[in-house]
Amino acid sequence: MTAETSSFPSLSGLPVQHVEEARTALERGRVLTAEGHLEEAALHLHEAASQFAALDDVPGQVDALGSLGKLHLDRGQADAAADTLERAAALAAQAGNLGAEATALNFLAAARHHQGRVAEATQALHRALDLREREGNPVGQIQCLTNIGMIQGQLGQYREAVGSLTQAFTLYQTLSENFALVTPILHNLAHIHHLSGDDRLAAGVMQAAQQSAVASGDVRYQASAALNLGTFLLGLDDYAAAAQQLEAALELSRVAGYRVGELSTLDCLGTLYSRTGETARAEAAFTQALHLALDTGSLQGQIDARINLGRLTLAAGHLEAAREYLAAALTQASEAGLPQSCSAAHEALWRLCEHEGDLSGALTHARELRTLERSLFNAERDRQTRNLSIQFEVERAQQDARMAHVRTQLEHEGRELAEQEVRERTNELARAQHEVVTRLAMAAEYRDDMTGEHTRRVGKSAALIARALDWPEARASILGVAARLHDVGKIGIPDAVLLKPAKLTASEYAHMQTHTLIGARILSGGRSDLLQLAEEIARTHHERWDGAGYPLGLRGEDIPLAGRIVAVADVFDALTQARPYKDAWTPEQALAEIAAQAGSHFDPAVVAVATKVLRHGADDPAVDAALGDAPALEREDLSNMLSVFEHLLAERSRELEAARREAERAAERLERMALTDSLTGLGNRWSFDQALDELLPRDPAQEFTIMSLDVDGLKAVNDTQGHAQGDRLLQSVARAFTRALLSLGTVYRIGGDEFAIICPHGASPEAVRAVHEHATASLRAQGFAHAAVSLGLASYPHDAATTGDLLRLSDQRMYAQKVSTRSARGGAPAPG
Repeated sequence: MTAETSSFPSLSGLPVQHVEEARTALERGRVLTAEGHLEEAALHLHEAASQFAALDDVPGQVDALGSLGKLHLDRGQADAAADTLERAAALAAQAGNLGAEATALNFLAAARHHQGRVAEATQALHRALDLREREGNPVGQIQCLTNIGMIQGQLGQYREAVGSLTQAFTLYQTLSENFALVTPILHNLAHIHHLSGDDRLAAGVMQAAQQSAVASGDVRYQASAALNLGTFLLGLDDYAAAAQQLEAALELSRVAGYRVGELSTLDCLGTLYSRTGETARAEAAFTQALHLALDTGSLQGQIDARINLGRLTLAAGHLEAAREYLAAALTQASEAGLPQSCSAAHEALWRLCEHEGDLSGALTHARELRTLERSLFNAERDRQTRNLSIQFEVERAQQDARMAHVRTQLEHEGRELAEQEVRERTNELARAQHEVVTRLAMAAEYRDDMTGEHTRRVGKSAALIARALDWPEARASILGVAARLHDVGKIGIPDAVLLKPAKLTASEYAHMQTHTLIGARILSGGRSDLLQLAEEIARTHHERWDGAGYPLGLRGEDIPLAGRIVAVADVFDALTQARPYKDAWTPEQALAEIAAQAGSHFDPAVVAVATKVLRHGADDPAVDAALGDAPALEREDLSNMLSVFEHLLAERSRELEAARREAERAAERLERMALTDSLTGLGNRWSFDQALDELLPRDPAQEFTIMSLDVDGLKAVNDTQGHAQGDRLLQSVARAFTRALLSLGTVYRIGGDEFAIICPHGASPEAVRAVHEHATASLRAQGFAHAAVSLGLASYPHDAATTGDLLRLSDQRMYAQKVSTRSARGGAPAPG
């Protein structure tokens, strides 16, 4: 991700000596970071943050925490970086410093991205972009848009990614020339074109990025641009140009000390020389790559180099050397749990065994390869489903925020403008929901139908039958789309059942039947005709006319007509398509079988119509002409898919009052989300601030108490036992103090390892001590034998008369207790 810098106003009103000590620690930490002494730099930056906190200097604290968070990122410590940057962003927001908050959020997004929490990374970037727009900072906006485009590209949202990067480039054109700013835009744009399969366009854009990198003087960017351009040219079979770029990339990487780039370049050069028949040069490149990977500790680099050397020596007839390379690569890949590398090694070993005449060994590797490919196929389907879920969650959060904005407009602007805005936002949300639901249905279908054509044919057949039954044109078209979602519930059926080649057991068959209810739940709650009809079909398309179907055992006309139509269309397609266990039937044979079951399995009236309109099968050209259908939805881009649904959403324009209520509910949900910590379920910093605001001003006779809590050793738990165990510790702390407090007060999670408690009626030192002891004992009982929580408290009006003073005092007392406790144990204060 692209970097940002931040600045704060100078300190004032603080003891000069202490201020200078904090500043010195901060600058020393930054210098050590630049010199590469990262561990020592971290100590100085943490000390600076602690000193600024003790001085109650929020700007200085944010500056130090921001530098520390970026340092954690450089060291690959994503969890520590996220915790630190989250605190920095919260403090910057408290201080009202838009630029500092945006900078912290931008780096927080990088940390979340490294953690694999892509939805949170995207949300952080959109928040940062909003702050940069409010601040009027075009450079910051460009950096946010560039990072957003990068993530969208990784999620496969290529059109959106190009849009974000184009917006960034358009904004850049309004500024003075800045090659360091424009190079990442062009670099990411080239990658998007490469990922979408257009290497020629990618190469053209990367050439522009290369020119920009040269002008910027950044050798690492130049090396990266040359490497990527060479890779794209290699994909276009332009070997001479690819060689020129890759050799330049190798030299630049070595000059810049960019060893990751050097390793990737050697791998690409070896591949290039293999294709051009320069075996000796290919072997030399792959051997250098192996030595470099061993030197840097790059496991993936070692595996790739050994597989490439194995393939090369096998082609040259050096079978023993090939076996040694490939066996070592397979062992490393298996131990590291890298299925793609295992697959490549098994394929090469399969070829080796065939060459040796070892048919038994070849069969063993071929079987392993097939198993791995099935696993990779399912993993890719799951990845696509997760990406769709992430896309949906991000879009839903954005739409909820927009709905809240529309509600404000309704209160302050004319009715006509507000009505138009609500209609547009509601339609946008509906289109996003339809897109995700439809692609989710495809993902489910692909699990047992790799072509994805079954749902398309069922939809066409169902629409054709509906027209013959005199359904209105628009209603039949909606049915044709809704019928495609009939088996969406299969996404919830395990592979062991869904893909079982043998006959299902009774319990497995009962499990398979639940896909109707799962599908209905997925589609439930929709207000459009499309989703309501799709839910009805998912639930009822396996019901039988005689009542012997599932899941509800409906009989005759109690079964909705849409379900009866899709039941016939579904069985017709299943009979007319080949399966591993049967040949495809002709349409005449399939219709004869369906007619034989009229009155038992199927509605006789629907069967009578189907036998007339499906004589030539669902793939008959006349059917395509009648339906005006595109070849396959999954081959259309996003804009074409949305246009299919656009006419189905026109009725939303007549639902202003319903949309207004939905906007209000969305705003309420957004408010709840904004006030709740997702990990612990406690109120968050904003909820805590609201509660404090409600307590003051208050009669001095009415006492209340604030407590600041800090979980000791959270970083150590994250580093040694993993982030999941650290999360469990935070959840246990939340439960322990909530139970210990009973009605005495309320617990909030402020961020990271920091909690706070408000006792609205005050709390005596004895009561606080009892709560602390009870909570600590509870933590021990939950398995955290060494867990400790530092606590400091301040009471109104005895200790202070403002919330700011109360918070400062409770934080100082908490920190003093932390230092005292650690000193008693013989250690210096360290990061919590």
